[in-house]
Amino acid sequence: MRRSRSSLKAVGRTLAVVVTTVLLAVACGSAAEINWHDSYESALEAAEKSGKPVFAFVYLSEQQRQSSGPREEIRIDRPGANRGGRSIDLKQMLDQTLADPDVIAASKMFEAVRVDLVDPATDSARHALKVSPGVDAETGTRAAMYPISVFLDSTGTELFRRHGYMQAVGYAAQLEQAARLHERREAVLDDPRDPVKRRELGRAYMELDPTPGDRIHEAAIEHLEAAIRFDPENAEGAQFDARADLAIMRIPETTEQSIEELAQLQQEDADQHRALEIQYYTAVAHLVMEDYVAARRLLQKFETDNRDSPYWDSPWTPQALGLLEHIKQITP
Repeated sequence: MRRSRSSLKAVGRTLAVVVTTVLLAVACGSAAEINWHDSYESALEAAEKSGKPVFAFVYLSEQQRQSSGPREEIRIDRPGANRGGRSIDLKQMLDQTLADPDVIAASKMFEAVRVDLVDPATDSARHALKVSPGVDAETGTRAAMYPISVFLDSTGTELFRRHGYMQAVGYAAQLEQAARLHERREAVLDDPRDPVKRRELGRAYMELDPTPGDRIHEAAIEHLEAAIRFDPENAEGAQFDARADLAIMRIPETTEQSIEELAQLQQEDADQHRALEIQYYTAVAHLVMEDYVAARRLLQKFETDNRDSPYWDSPWTPQALGLLEHIKQITP
C-alpha cells in the first residue's frame, strides 16, 4: 500500500527523533565521568549522609608549588627529568584509568574526591590523609610517591590505600574490593559476634593480598580467629572456612604447618566445597618448600579434557595450570 506524503514525513520525523535520542545517549555516555566532590571535607559530609565509603585520589600536578611562610616547598620533577615515569603514570591514571566506564561505574559506590597536593587549599586534607611527598634517593628532590588511592569508611577512618599507577581493569576491581570490605566491616560493627560476618570480613581483608605483619594482614587474622572462636563446632560453617583461610595466609610463615592443616581440612571437607582450592594451595606450599615433585603431582590433576571432571571448569584450574607451567620451566 502506498503511503501519503504526510505519513512519510511523520515517519521521517519519528526516525529523526529516535536517531537524535540515540546519539545524545551515546554522547552522554562517552562524556560520563566520576562525580568528584570539590573538597575532601565535602566528600566526608556527603558520606556522613549517604553512608557510602570515601575514595580519595591523591596526586601532585605538574605545577611548581612554592612555600609561603612556614609551609614547606614541594618540588616536582618535570616529565623529562622524571626517571620513574611518575608524570606519565599520573597522566594515564587521569586520562585512561579514571575515565574508563567500568571504573566510573564502580566509583558510584563511593563519595569520590581528587586531592591535588600542589593546591594549598588541600593542606588540611593532606594532614588528615597522612600523605606527603617522599625524597628521590638519587637526586635529593622531593618527589611524588603518587598517585595514592585512599579508601575510607563513611566516618573518614582509613580502610587501606594503594600507591602508584593501575590499569583500568585492576582499578575497577580495587574499587569493588574496597566497597565490599566497607560493606562487610559495617555488617560486623552491627553484629560483632556473628561468625559468618566475621569470616567474610576476614576474607575481604585477605583478598587485599596483605604483607605478613602489616595492618591489613593483622586485621584479616583478627577476624578469622574471631570466626573460629564464635563458631567452635562449625555449626555455621564459618569455623572451617576461617581455618582454611588462616592456613592459606600462613603459608609463607609456617609452611610445613600449613601443609598439615590443609591436609586435615581436606579430610574434613565433606561436601568438597573448597577441595580444589585447598589442593591448589597445598601445591603452592610444596613449591615454597621447593618440593617440586609433590607440587607437580597435585597440579597435574588439574590437566583434564574430561568436561564432567570438577577440574574442568574450576576457577582454580587456570591458576593451577599457570603454576604448573612455571614449575616446568624452572625444573628439569
